[in-house]
Amino acid sequence: MKQIIRFIPVALISLASTLQADDAERLSGKWSTKKVNDQGDSYTQTVEIKKDKFIFQILGADNNVVIYAEGDFKAEKLGPFNSARFFHVRGGQSSADLQDVDDEYTSIYVLDGDTWMLTSNFDKDRNQKPSLDVYHRVKATSQTGTLVIDEIEMVDTPQSATWYLCLEADVNGSKARYYVENKGYDKNQVTIPLGLALKAKAGQKCSFKLQLDDVDGDACTDEVDNRSTGEFTVSERGSQSYKPEDHWRYTIRWHIK
Repeated sequence: MKQIIRFIPVALISLASTLQADDAERLSGKWSTKKVNDQGDSYTQTVEIKKDKFIFQILGADNNVVIYAEGDFKAEKLGPFNSARFFHVRGGQSSADLQDVDDEYTSIYVLDGDTWMLTSNFDKDRNQKPSLDVYHRVKATSQTGTLVIDEIEMVDTPQSATWYLCLEADVNGSKARYYVENKGYDKNQVTIPLGLALKAKAGQKCSFKLQLDDVDGDACTDEVDNRSTGEFTVSERGSQSYKPEDHWRYTIRWHIK
């Protein structure tokens, strides 16, 4: 976790700059850039701007979220440059696993239509070289489609015997439940296909409740052994990992059709 927290400032600086008054509306939405690390591995960085807030993610080549951060913006003028201050930053491996990042970051930008050119590591001496990244606007669909929660990869569970699963999801009042009677699992590392469908569009929040129990009839009740709640931002395709307990880790994958 410490390595992740140390990396978040670098990532945030590389996307930095926003919300000069005239640009606020044009910057609203989601932006993305493709990058390659020193080991030659490809990954994607995205940033979503909502008024004076941001959500930042790094996704691996398999679209799994590996770093998540959120916080506040304050637009300022730095001489002739458009600049922004990132503060109250919290980050971690997912939105359910955040820690305070004890630092602030300032950067400059140039906005040209759907292209966002952002400097990084110029505000102070840091461990990464100064650079320029080019983000492109992610075209959002205004029409409601179908969110499909494809699967849950259960990496570890707090259950030691055969266990049963119940998942309930909600997107702005569109609700669905996954539960199969008498369908139990007796190991930790298992991928469970769901195919759970809800009405949704990109940018909306999907909240969910995942429950496990060693008694089949209790899996969807208030008497359940283990309960995890969380949310993710609906996108064309994505995944997010969660760690609600010391011995419980899982990843949810989804797409829009």
